[in-house]
Amino acid sequence: MADGQHNDEMKKIFLINFFIFFFLIISLELISRIFSLSSLMGIQDGLLYNKNGINYFYPNKKGIIFDEDVFTDKFGFRVPEANFEYKGKKNIFILGDSVAFGNGIKESDTFIGLLRNERKNINFYNSSVPGYQLKDQKHITQQIKNFEDIDNILYFFTLNDIYGSSNVLNLKNKTKNESDFKLKEIKLLYKINTFLRNKSYLYMLVKGLSTDPSKRWFLNLLQKYQTDELDGLKENLRLIKNFTKIQQSKLVVLILPYEYQTRKCTKELLLPQYKLVKILNDLKIEYRDFTKKFCSQKKPKDYFYKFDPMHLSRKGHMLVYNILKNEINF
Repeated sequence: MADGQHNDEMKKIFLINFFIFFFLIISLELISRIFSLSSLMGIQDGLLYNKNGINYFYPNKKGIIFDEDVFTDKFGFRVPEANFEYKGKKNIFILGDSVAFGNGIKESDTFIGLLRNERKNINFYNSSVPGYQLKDQKHITQQIKNFEDIDNILYFFTLNDIYGSSNVLNLKNKTKNESDFKLKEIKLLYKINTFLRNKSYLYMLVKGLSTDPSKRWFLNLLQKYQTDELDGLKENLRLIKNFTKIQQSKLVVLILPYEYQTRKCTKELLLPQYKLVKILNDLKIEYRDFTKKFCSQKKPKDYFYKFDPMHLSRKGHMLVYNILKNEINF
């Protein structure tokens, strides 16, 4: 066989294999998307801005977070729809991060949205922002003085709130914190990872099945609870309590678990809750720990967003909503 003919055959084989591979990837991507085998995890550009080191949502915006439409009001708080109006006579202020914000879930299906729909006489001001930590909540409580007669302040505490800076990284102004993994320190890889998290269901499926992100993120967090004295946590909670007391508002801290904890619910895995509860008792702050409720479910994993360490699924939001309406006096 002549060299030219041989080269032509090799090119033909290469092209055939390339198209087969391409078709296979596209097919698997469509299957992952159609059958909801995974979920996207990205925040649309232009929704957040940073001021004095703290992220805020732009007011009166529409965008996409975790493949779900989101809307903000004139305060930059999440609401069910554009031009939403508060018509209640009682006011409740929500502190939280992406879990209380409800990443990936339609607002009306989040526990705040469900409460909003049931208790129409109450205004729920949801100031939650993805990536918020305890230090951010300390600053956000200062906004409460701009609202009249805030009756209750509900702080939905996620265990990673003890970190020193936001979990949401801005490539243009990147900050490091204890939760950063080495991948995020390599800018090109981080950009690729961020793009695929926001675009590819197949990528999220393969990554979730191969790396168990829930386990990885929690064990990284557990080390901090094991080694840190948590003095900063106690002091920031004290400051929040003192400010809410001045505003004559009732503060309740609501503790939410990580998905990996609910797989076994052993004493070792629940160490963060034990340490947090001790601090809350010392400060005489009212709280509810929802961890046992999640642990008691038949399949706790179903109550969390797919391949996610702590965000709740629609079922998880319904569980929290049912706990809230039965245990919190609004």
